[in-house]
Amino acid sequence: MTEVTVEKPLHDDRYGRVREPKRHLGKTAKIIAVVIVSALIIAIAFVAFRPQTNPTTPKTLDYSVVDSSLTQVTVAIFPDQDRDVHCIVQATNENEAIVGFTEITLPADPAADPNSPRQMDVDLATTQFASSGHADACWFE
Repeated sequence: MTEVTVEKPLHDDRYGRVREPKRHLGKTAKIIAVVIVSALIIAIAFVAFRPQTNPTTPKTLDYSVVDSSLTQVTVAIFPDQDRDVHCIVQATNENEAIVGFTEITLPADPAADPNSPRQMDVDLATTQFASSGHADACWFE
């Protein structure tokens, strides 16, 4: 079988010239890419270095159910240098119903290390025998 080939100029005259694809970005595309990358870096830096809006989650270190009217809870709360930290500490029964509740405040301390938690012992008055005690949530005020 013979292969038929068409000369380039005849082919171009009949079907139009094929454009060769560009292998590099133009000046405008490079400027747009630099602007987009710069905007992403600025946005990431803004999110990473803005002040916290919520304190670090408190840690429950220990709890002790004394009797049906008292539960003792030991929690670790991370202090803030500028704002007071308020936390909820609660005791729950075996059905996860709240049987004791209190709010505690850790005052702002300019000398505090925000990476070292401060241990607080809390006595919770309960309405019935508790099965656990824990720190629930914290917020700034």
